[in-house]
Amino acid sequence: MAFLTAFGALAQKTDRTKIDFELEMLPLDIISKEKKFEVFVEFDYAAKTEAALAEIVANKDAAAKEKEDYEKKSLGEKMAKKVLLGESKPSGKFTNNSFIPTLFPVEGIKGAINIPGYQKNTGSKGYINVMFFELSHSMDPTGTKITYYPLKIVLTVTNDKGEVAFQGDLPNNSSSTIYTHTSGTIGNSFTSTLKGIETDAKNQAVKNLNAYLKNMYGFNLVKDERGFYDVKDKKQTYPEYHEAFEKVKMAFIYCNMPTKQEDMASKLKEAIAIWETSLKELDKSNKSARINADIAAATYLNIAEACIWIKEFDKSIESLANYKILGEDYSRAYSDKTNFLKDYSARHNKYLNY
Repeated sequence: MAFLTAFGALAQKTDRTKIDFELEMLPLDIISKEKKFEVFVEFDYAAKTEAALAEIVANKDAAAKEKEDYEKKSLGEKMAKKVLLGESKPSGKFTNNSFIPTLFPVEGIKGAINIPGYQKNTGSKGYINVMFFELSHSMDPTGTKITYYPLKIVLTVTNDKGEVAFQGDLPNNSSSTIYTHTSGTIGNSFTSTLKGIETDAKNQAVKNLNAYLKNMYGFNLVKDERGFYDVKDKKQTYPEYHEAFEKVKMAFIYCNMPTKQEDMASKLKEAIAIWETSLKELDKSNKSARINADIAAATYLNIAEACIWIKEFDKSIESLANYKILGEDYSRAYSDKTNFLKDYSARHNKYLNY
């Protein structure tokens, strides 16, 4: 009898199979259901840079004027000033050696900012405002290394209802980079080096901005896989589970076909009905039962997963609770489905109620 019980347990084994899917996932938050937005770019340091550039122009004009005035003087005056005052001939040129924060071309930055699924459109009610701040950097005592950070961005996202969806420092935009000068100290090349670093810092910031916008607001095409359980058996006593699994596979073929969503839901509902019928045979106390606690636990996880995809979130929660009651160990699958339910339902409800 002990041998038969062991064989019975081995003859019924759940088989987790991953099903691939491709889907344009709804965003966590919405700028516009029309999928259009506008980009505005500003520089916090614009006035400082403009004043510095104006000062350079003034200094260049003054240097040119000084040379012009010098050329108008007689040879005697020139010699007298050179001998008596030690004045040399003016070059007529002014060279700036100080670092001035760059006002990067706005259109170039706008062109580099993208949100998956959205089109940039002038005059859109939904828009983002990107405010750049000055380069943050420091040099080490040896004068050979500069530590710098992506340009700070203060981001404001306004949806097409006129509501501010986000306002604040761009998240995940503070990782440092170290530039190492390979030939001695930076010295006279400091300003030009800093210009190159500033450009990289700007590019890093734009990259981080795009990552954030994609994660929060993008209609991203997701290619992934979800797990469902079939039952392996040598005696072919679980044909309904195989049938349900085939219906699930067919359903996911329709996943990213807008005109086939009803067909997808119909196939999943048919699979759910099969699993629910099987659960009526559950015998929790008998491991050799056709539908024992282990198989029932996997079945509840199947129902929970399928219910997510047909947007019956309350029923998915109920199925996950029924799984927990059985006390079987599918902890990794349970955690995965719980997290997926939370994420998918949040996206769906946000979009539905927008």
